[in-house]
Amino acid sequence: MSSGMSSLTLAGLLALGARTVLAQSCYSYGIDFQSGGYYFQNINSQENFTLVEQFDGCNNDFAYNVLVDPDNNQILCSNTYLTPPNTNQLSSCPILKSQLSSGPWSILVLSNNTGGEPIAYERDFTLSVGVQSTSTFTPTLTNTLVTTPVVSITSTQIDTQYTTLPPSTVTSASTTVTPTVTKTPATVTTTTTKALLTITWTSYAVKVSQVTKTKTASCKTPTRQATHDPTCTVRPTVIPGLNRIFGARAKRELDEINAMNAEWHEKRVARYQARAPDPQPLIVTQTDTNLWTTATVTSTADATTATIVTTGSTTSTVTPAPITVLRGTKTAPVVTTTAPTPTRTITRYNVATSVVTWSRQWIYTITTTAYPSASASACKTAGGVFF
Repeated sequence: MSSGMSSLTLAGLLALGARTVLAQSCYSYGIDFQSGGYYFQNINSQENFTLVEQFDGCNNDFAYNVLVDPDNNQILCSNTYLTPPNTNQLSSCPILKSQLSSGPWSILVLSNNTGGEPIAYERDFTLSVGVQSTSTFTPTLTNTLVTTPVVSITSTQIDTQYTTLPPSTVTSASTTVTPTVTKTPATVTTTTTKALLTITWTSYAVKVSQVTKTKTASCKTPTRQATHDPTCTVRPTVIPGLNRIFGARAKRELDEINAMNAEWHEKRVARYQARAPDPQPLIVTQTDTNLWTTATVTSTADATTATIVTTGSTTSTVTPAPITVLRGTKTAPVVTTTAPTPTRTITRYNVATSVVTWSRQWIYTITTTAYPSASASACKTAGGVFF
């Protein structure tokens, strides 16, 4: 890595501060931390704070990266190459994420861009540093109860009982006749009960089995900002040799920049207080199935039509034709005969119901995430989030 940054050129650029913006064609772009962005950092992480950036239109040189904390302290991070263009460049800072604090932060990007105009850019963003909150997802088990409605149709059958009256007698000349009277016994009724149909309802008893599946974490990479980083308005203090050069050559300009830095710091704190990001939640699945919610859903099947037949009775009187007795003869005693006993069966129907409980095995997959170190490193290099 070249160390050919011209101290004089860089000193002159920084002394100009925000008063002069040079016409430049070499630009820097933030990838994982961008100007105006709000980001969460896990305070339990023991990883170094890193940043990813890209350059465009630059010469074959390198850039200094300076991290500025909320108290205006500066930390020199590792250098990044300016070429090849539009390529992710990773810079690591000598501060752990557990050492970060919530507030406004900045990244200063400075390079001599050998053979071209020097660059000095500034990337302002806000960090929310805290313990990653956890949200527990509790699955819901659904039991289904199937009911079948019954539509009843009643059909009535009429059973008629006939009563025969004694025949009348008329006298007519003839021989002796024997009148006959038929007696019909009372109807004997038998009642039986039958099940017209049986309706079966199905209920499900759920038993839960857990299956654990492991997936590899995914890398979510951000989209590069459409605009390049703003011009730097902060005087870096940790770039090697820079203090000596400024102290010798531009005392008046440094005093102005220091005053400008104080004003810049106040504005940056005001921006942070106006809006602070919320902690990033981590969603996990409740593994204790006894704590899962159970809901019962009733499902209605197609209606079943049940036709019930009932028996009614009515009485009718039968008048037989008169018996003619011939004149001049004697009528014999009336002979009575007994007809067969009529029978009637009344059948009553009912609808029987039963509930059949089925034990259904409900398999729920709980997914755990694996974080291979090689994949995590590649994701960090691309400025992505490994989740």
